[in-house]
Amino acid sequence: MAEFVCKLGTDAGRVLTQTEQARSEEELRQRLRAQGYLVFSIRPKDLLSMQIRASRPGKIRPDDFLIFNQQFLTLSKSGLPLQKSLELLAQQSQSEALRRAIEEVRDKVRAGALLSEAFESTGSFPKIYCAAVRAGERSGSLDRVLTQYVTYQKQTRTFRKKFLSALIYPAFLMVFLGGLIVFVITFIVPRFAELYADLGVELPALTTFVITFAMGIKRLSGLILIALVALALLVRMALRSSRTRLGWERLKIRVPLVGKLLLKFSVAEFARTLATLLQGGIPIVAALETAKDSVTSPLLARAIAQAQREVAGGRALSSSLRLSGFFPPIALDMMEVGETTGAMSGMLEALAEFFEEDVNIDLATLVALVDPIMIAAIAVAVAFVLVAFYLPLFSMAAKVQ
Repeated sequence: MAEFVCKLGTDAGRVLTQTEQARSEEELRQRLRAQGYLVFSIRPKDLLSMQIRASRPGKIRPDDFLIFNQQFLTLSKSGLPLQKSLELLAQQSQSEALRRAIEEVRDKVRAGALLSEAFESTGSFPKIYCAAVRAGERSGSLDRVLTQYVTYQKQTRTFRKKFLSALIYPAFLMVFLGGLIVFVITFIVPRFAELYADLGVELPALTTFVITFAMGIKRLSGLILIALVALALLVRMALRSSRTRLGWERLKIRVPLVGKLLLKFSVAEFARTLATLLQGGIPIVAALETAKDSVTSPLLARAIAQAQREVAGGRALSSSLRLSGFFPPIALDMMEVGETTGAMSGMLEALAEFFEEDVNIDLATLVALVDPIMIAAIAVAVAFVLVAFYLPLFSMAAKVQ
């Protein structure tokens, strides 16, 4: 008998985590479903099984997953049997990771598992997707749920691409500035230093400072590189701690301009995710559980977990989220209106669109401020170097005259 850690949902909307014994994962799933539980996940308790799961194929790219869902929806609407649909999708997939995941899902469905359970057991598909498919199976409206999820994918993909594309030019300017500084220190300064040493020119203080600083950096470049790599590794190790990640998230939120932008991005992500889950017919407590595991901000995930406990105790969602202090007042007010009118999922969609548009406007404004600053920094760096190295030439010209 093996031990498994199970995350379960009850008819009352509670989410439980408990350890069960069974001969296999499939047997345990059938037993828990017969007892009336909603099975979110089942994972082996022993370390070896967890390592085997971690060694599975790499992460599925979002674009490949979107194409898969569009094709899956088309085949589902056509009335093709599920196993045949999965077989065709596996054959057509251009992604090795996605193909292996689909084949694993196909084999589990063939063995008698539910589609949502097969998706979840691979560990390769988003939790929100598994929850949406589970809701579609329970309500008998898988096509409608898949349509909603494809729409959700397209909207979140478009929003993220807009967000990232707006950061490309500032990032390019930063890389260019860094490359310019490295080029000056590595090639320009040593040649001017050799030239002035051969000429025996008395150097101004500014030129002496630049040469001394640049040559010192060049001599210590190996140690500096090792220190940067070590720092990166230490930061990566530190960010594995949940406490460190929360502290870093709090710090980012407090940064002027950038903090508000990240906060709005997180709220839009949460609202879009929760709206999709509620539209799929998932109960609010279970939807919050899935949304908590789907958002990228650990601070937001902590706020959702706190709200989930309050909602399970009978409190309204808007007032539960208000206790966390994370959400802007306008977001909470819109959710409260949605609860009052009984149109929560629609209000969450409107909230997501509102904050996504707000993020786009703020991001465009921020980029408009950053671009001139970066260009000015490049101009100042170039001018500083030129002045420092041409001052001795001006002094020599004055002496000749």
